[in-house]
Amino acid sequence: MKRRNFIKSSILAALVLSLPTSFLASPNKKKTLVLLELNGGADYLNIVIPYKEKNYYDLRPTLALKEDEYLKLTETLAINKDLDFLHSLYQNNDMAIINGLGYEKENLSHFRAIEIVETGSKSNEYLDEGWLSGVLEKEKLSKEKPVHAIVFGKRKKGHLFSKNLDVLQMKNISAFLKEGSRLQLDTSVSSNDDTLGFLYKQEKTIERSLLSVNKYAKDVSVSIEFENSDISNSFKEAVKIIKSPMEVSVIKLSQKSYDTHANQKENLSVLLKELNAGIKSFVTELKTENIFDEVLFLTYSEFGRRVKENASKGSDHGTATFSFVIGGGVKGGLYGNYPSLTNLKKNNLIYTTEFKSFYNTVLTKWFLHKNNRFNAYDIITFI
Repeated sequence: MKRRNFIKSSILAALVLSLPTSFLASPNKKKTLVLLELNGGADYLNIVIPYKEKNYYDLRPTLALKEDEYLKLTETLAINKDLDFLHSLYQNNDMAIINGLGYEKENLSHFRAIEIVETGSKSNEYLDEGWLSGVLEKEKLSKEKPVHAIVFGKRKKGHLFSKNLDVLQMKNISAFLKEGSRLQLDTSVSSNDDTLGFLYKQEKTIERSLLSVNKYAKDVSVSIEFENSDISNSFKEAVKIIKSPMEVSVIKLSQKSYDTHANQKENLSVLLKELNAGIKSFVTELKTENIFDEVLFLTYSEFGRRVKENASKGSDHGTATFSFVIGGGVKGGLYGNYPSLTNLKKNNLIYTTEFKSFYNTVLTKWFLHKNNRFNAYDIITFI
């Protein structure tokens, strides 16, 4: 190499190395946002435990976790022992916990609350598009990107996506291809027919997806063992899509049965053990394949549970909730203030972190979509 070219190369290398990582990250680099809905209203207080708070024990005489039932995160907060893998992620700075998520005049109806959370609306506002819709609608579909999002599992796609988006729902890849091979798509349906326009769009989505999934994802395997539970099976299918050449920006999963009005301790323990196992296999597979940095995983729920336990050794619908955020690009730690257990409103927590700030962070930092409808809200620096 000539000396002049060597000098130029050295200067360029030094310049590149001095640039921040965020500058080096290409907007076109394959990235996947994986959302997990904890359906039914996950009990914030027994998942992220304020173990030093006297009111936690006074208001939950049978539900409050004992010292051998949690793992400490800080001098005041702990995580449920059934989430021991998530505890290790937190210790390795691979997981952030967003505390006190909520909004003004929180709704305690499952149906309305999940609609508010997934659209990012005000409590008295009704929107027909999800908080992700604006950024996803800008994406062009292709053979590698046949849809804007994939939903795995039995739970419907919900309010996350607008009608303008192509969203595919399936139980698993194998079943989708098997069922698709038996379909007889009606190519005579016209997209100009208002009555049949929706059916036309659905058929084109399925047709395009069948070709793409069959070509790129059918033969993708995993090296890590996954448990045979609904949530682990969904994680397994999600990681196949992520490992494939397909470029699907959003994958949604769900885990049901968090509506623990009775026998909460036992029921929640089963759910958290399954969740822990699913996340462990999912993250281990991503790290094994060196693609952990390409994925941002987060949990959400329509609301938390009431602080005071009920007569059935459970808890009723509450308010403020949390999110676990996991990924190679996550700045691990605690974000937002844990709600007060002494300043309650009708035995419910008062939220401390706006959901809209959470959404602004994901849209701005992950999707690089700074001009979004939540950018009036503060950024939370967990990514």
